Amino acid sequence: MALDRSKLHKGYQSYLTSAEKSSGKTYDDMTLVLSKSGLKTHGELRSHLMDRMGLGHGHANAVVHIWREFSSGDLAMAGDSSPAKGAAKKVPAKKAAAKKPAEKKKAAKKK
Repeated sequence: MALDRSKLHKGYQSYLTSAEKSSGKTYDDMTLVLSKSGLKTHGELRSHLMDRMGLGHGHANAVVHIWREFSSGDLAMAGDSSPAKGAAKKVPAKKAAAKKPAEKKKAAKKK
């Protein structure tokens, strides 16, 4: 299935066009390399594209994002829910409650 570029953010449209020009390969060529790689994580896929296609970090990153987000051949990866690096941590209720009085004091001092 061909990518409908009109559904991409303008920044990604630009990155994709630039990536195609710099590598001399089409988006379809790049997706074929990604599909055959058997890799699952965004970082692994990005590094693979950088090695195989000679793309820079930004172009490879954009191509992988577009492929994972918009490619129907990648539905298996939609369930790949590995936690993001530096994900927000929940503050225990006791600590959250302890912070509130201090915040109120600071707000009162500013007035």
